[in-house]
Amino acid sequence: MATPEAVKLFEKYKVLSKEELHSRYEIYLEIYVKHVNIEAQAAVHMVKRQYLPAVMEFTKDLAKAVTQVKSAAGSPRSKRAARKVTELLESADEKLKVLEGAIEKAHATKDLVKRAEAFRDKVVVAAAELRKDIDALEGLLPANLWPVPTYAEMLFKL
Repeated sequence: MATPEAVKLFEKYKVLSKEELHSRYEIYLEIYVKHVNIEAQAAVHMVKRQYLPAVMEFTKDLAKAVTQVKSAAGSPRSKRAARKVTELLESADEKLKVLEGAIEKAHATKDLVKRAEAFRDKVVVAAAELRKDIDALEGLLPANLWPVPTYAEMLFKL
């Protein structure tokens, strides 16, 4: 938007001056940074306050079930389920830390263009990686323990 070619084009047709174009460009960058920040902060909040506690509760229940089944006969399936949930929980926790660090670093960037690039290249990517684990956990947890409506509920039970 603020390339020399764009400036030339906008000035040629008297749509926007160079200063007006750069001003709009900065405003769009600020809006982008704010929107991505809001989404990333919401993701952090939801993961910390809703998803991870629900998964930890399920993990506790699953561990009890594995122990009870183990004493009876042993079930490789319940062990695999517990291991998978635990792996995803640990991975989500690590990815949450990465996302929080990316947000912090992006905010510390003084130059607006570089800050927007940091949000695009680091924060959005970290949030998407975290979401993969959370989506996988949604498929493993019972619906009654999942803290928000599931995709299936939103799509088919409107």
